[in-house]
Amino acid sequence: MKIQNDGEPAVADRFDQIEAILQRYPDIDDGELADLKRWFGKEASSFEVASLASKDSVNPQYGEFRKAHVDRLTALEIAAAAAVAIVLLAGFAAVAFA
Repeated sequence: MKIQNDGEPAVADRFDQIEAILQRYPDIDDGELADLKRWFGKEASSFEVASLASKDSVNPQYGEFRKAHVDRLTALEIAAAAAVAIVLLAGFAAVAFA
């Protein structure tokens, strides 16, 4: 592993590690899945995500991973959207029938 002057692992090594895991997706273990989620959600810059997504070697796996784990709405997000919709509908109804 390459070490930068500040003692942190080099970014290129981490990128290569994530690319190797993604090449094996969906045949990865839970720890690797958590690693992918953490990298995409917290560690990677937009440039790194775009660079990885544009690689032909991982394109199908990236699409599957993104569909299954990134683009999905969580239960909390669905509940929040429903609550906003209810409040808006109630407001429109109050104005329309006032």
